[in-house]
Amino acid sequence: MLYTTFARQYEQFLSHTVRRISFELEGPEDRYGLKLSVVSLPPEDGPLDYLSAAEKEQYFGFKYPRRRNSYLLGKLAAKMAVAEEQDDLSEIRINHGIMCQPLVAGSDRKITITHCDALGAAVDYDPRLLLGVDMELVDEKAMDALRRITSKEEEALMEDLGPELAPTHFLTLLWTAKEAMSKVLQTGFTVPTDLFEIKACTRGEQGVISQFKNFPQFKAISVLRREYVFTIVLPAKAMTNGSEARLLQCLQEMLPL
Repeated sequence: MLYTTFARQYEQFLSHTVRRISFELEGPEDRYGLKLSVVSLPPEDGPLDYLSAAEKEQYFGFKYPRRRNSYLLGKLAAKMAVAEEQDDLSEIRINHGIMCQPLVAGSDRKITITHCDALGAAVDYDPRLLLGVDMELVDEKAMDALRRITSKEEEALMEDLGPELAPTHFLTLLWTAKEAMSKVLQTGFTVPTDLFEIKACTRGEQGVISQFKNFPQFKAISVLRREYVFTIVLPAKAMTNGSEARLLQCLQEMLPL
């Protein structure tokens, strides 16, 4: 089904489930296009016309609801990020490379995808960029595991972010930055996690900007919510200060409270 037809037929579904926007990064040397989507978990009786016949078969083949939900969030977020007005949603295929990195079949566009609980997000981006995204629930039960991969130097950074930032949010923020950086490199956490160590964090009105010890050419841009943290990692030279501020504002407006 064409996106325009889907949008017309399921206007209410889209208005409640999908947020999407096109954004242009302005760097000192060039401009780079991004298309972002953020989706909520669709209702069980929601339309599936954006899936191909093979995708529907795979979806209904999952035994457990949690696996079906994560599959649906990933597919919906990816297709809504990639789709142009006249694209057939069911023909947009997201394949996976040898390191499980998502690939848009038949296109040189790049995509990065994340989901947690009842939210999913995807960024379709200019192939000249390197980019990763991650979104994680703030979960007290995960804190011991997160502390084990947090260095003493990283723990000290929390003082720079103010007393109002809870340790649970801070540790989750560090995790999302590292996870997103691992997607940039397409390694995941198959390498030592200290490779992704954070060396500095700066908090502003719209979010937190983090820098990496071993990858100074990248920045992590994070938006904090009560229940989750969203982070996008991209090259520092792809943004002017003004472009960085606009991206943070865009994320603040897109991400559900």
